[in-house]
Amino acid sequence: MTYYMESFFDQGWLKPMATKNKLLTVLSDAEQFALYGLPDFDDGQRLDFLSLSERELALASSRPGLLAQVYCVLQIGYFRAKHAFFRFIWDDAPDDLAFVLTRYFNGQAFEPRAITKHEHYSQRTMIAELFGCRLWPAEFLPQLVQQAAHIVRRDVTPGFIVTELIDRLNEQKIVRPGHTTLQTLISEALSTERRRLGDRLADALDEGAKHALAQILIRDDTLSELAVLKQDAKHFGWRQMARERDKRAKLDPLYRIAKTLLPTLGISQQNLHYYASLANFYTVYDLRRLKPEQTHLYLLCYAWLRYRQFTDNLVDALGYHMKQLEDESKARTIKHFITEQAQHQQATPQVGRLLLLYVDDAVDDATPFGDVRQRAFTILPREQLQVAGQRLSEKPASKLALRWQIVDGLAERIRRHLRPLYVALDFSSVAPDSPWLAALAWAKGVFSKQQRLSQRPLAECPDATLTKRLRPYLLTFDASGEPTGMHADRYEFWIYRQLRKRLKSGEIYLDDSLQNRCFTDELVSLDEKADVLGQMDIPWLRQPIDTQLEALAVELHQQWLAFNRELRQGKLKHLDYENDTKTLTWHRPKVENDTARQDSFYEQLSFCDVADVFRFANDECHFLSELTPLQPRYAKQVADADSMMAVIIAQAMNHGNLVMAKTSDIPYHVLEATYQQYLPTVSTNSISA
Repeated sequence: MTYYMESFFDQGWLKPMATKNKLLTVLSDAEQFALYGLPDFDDGQRLDFLSLSERELALASSRPGLLAQVYCVLQIGYFRAKHAFFRFIWDDAPDDLAFVLTRYFNGQAFEPRAITKHEHYSQRTMIAELFGCRLWPAEFLPQLVQQAAHIVRRDVTPGFIVTELIDRLNEQKIVRPGHTTLQTLISEALSTERRRLGDRLADALDEGAKHALAQILIRDDTLSELAVLKQDAKHFGWRQMARERDKRAKLDPLYRIAKTLLPTLGISQQNLHYYASLANFYTVYDLRRLKPEQTHLYLLCYAWLRYRQFTDNLVDALGYHMKQLEDESKARTIKHFITEQAQHQQATPQVGRLLLLYVDDAVDDATPFGDVRQRAFTILPREQLQVAGQRLSEKPASKLALRWQIVDGLAERIRRHLRPLYVALDFSSVAPDSPWLAALAWAKGVFSKQQRLSQRPLAECPDATLTKRLRPYLLTFDASGEPTGMHADRYEFWIYRQLRKRLKSGEIYLDDSLQNRCFTDELVSLDEKADVLGQMDIPWLRQPIDTQLEALAVELHQQWLAFNRELRQGKLKHLDYENDTKTLTWHRPKVENDTARQDSFYEQLSFCDVADVFRFANDECHFLSELTPLQPRYAKQVADADSMMAVIIAQAMNHGNLVMAKTSDIPYHVLEATYQQYLPTVSTNSISA
């Protein structure tokens, strides 16, 4: 049995195959055992769950005969462990049976015989009443079906659906139904969602959109357009970023369709990413074999996600090149400034000796000036004297002036690497009438005409972007001090730098992005708030706000009392209270220098490879079993533990699969296939649990 169910679209959307299960596989063997398998207690768990309270023991003792009493004790213990009832025979739990007989029925003769159905169901009813629970009622099924319909709108992965349904049952204190009932319910909910999306797509897509979607699956002599879109850039070089811009431009028509259509389908972000990952997982051949509605949905979600990924890639490249240019200009400025200072200090003693010639009493006033000059040239050669005199007669350049001179030398790289990125991206601002966006729009217009910024009238430039401090470096002036034009390269760099700064602060954002969106995009609109809160079904939201505030105020008061008590008792070593000023001062607690103690502790630990730590952790908690193939039907083989651990380490240490393949004995294609199959949709919460 596979660990995850296969994509619910495969049930009914795939073209007929040779064999196909009637129902989807909702639970894996491990998950099914955790929910519906007879508990397998160790000694500690057996002592915990089979040690009954007085009320529980009284219920077991009320059953007729030793056989029924022992059976009831086991059922109570199993219900406490899993909140479910089990039909078992005595040979299924020999250790539990021995524990119960020894603890509660020591010395009594026990003859194992089958329990009657009447007794089994009678005990179920009484045990459920004892714990304040209800057995699974058929009339609750419509409510659970409605709940499942809401859940699949949020996340279609089976683990999430099962967890949410069981949480719902636990809130209502209802014993969960059998595995077949649960599987049928989830299968029907997924099928309903599949039909809903299929019908909406069939109505919403026109022939032009369908043709555009079909075009990216057409294979030419080398690769299909979809295969090209799936390829990632290897670095931020100019050629790689040019390809990223080209792929983004090709995807733009499909993205505009997806951006308009997907919000009308009522697909959550989680499901949108899941469908997009399937388009990335399937080959072009597989996508052609799927039913049209399925292929269209996958491709639309993929176009929406991939376009935004391309945008973020361009933003990352923008930040990378901007930082390189800033760091290089700063380093070269400091180096140039230090060199200038060193030359000045080196020439200062010789210049001083030259000045002393004018007050030297040994030099007669009648001495010809030519002789004086010759003596001066012996102190400082003619060429060096001219350089030193020129340097002293001019005002030394500041670090800021040197910085802008260095920027002039980087102009070609700015035009090559930064300009195409800023031209390709469409920025927005939270501030209305942002002068920086106005300056960028003006620059784009000038560049589109194959002109330089210095060729345009200065009046066209937004005046708010020319700060008083930088005007001397960004503009050119006539003899009277009036500005006549601008240093185009400097101004372009200045605008790019300010846009990058404001993008990081959130003042400027990109609509078509995943990582650089506006904060308000993450919020639910006021018009949708009531519906969203109703679907979330959070109990405390149903209470009046005054009641909530009163409860929180009481809780806060209790916490203040506890804080005051601990402060008076001196338990809070990092806080001091001054009675005179009535102020509370925090200070860093003094930490004892226990380096020697730490060293002695770690010296006792033997060296261990990180892979050995992974293997030990997996042997103890089997966390690798949570990593399941995205589509089990298409998995060529089950990934081995070494491949999965290598992929996890490669991602965790930011090495990537290629570097891991070069430093290990696992081929790159094995690591990449394992990553695509097992990691794109893995839940770190499920692993840590």
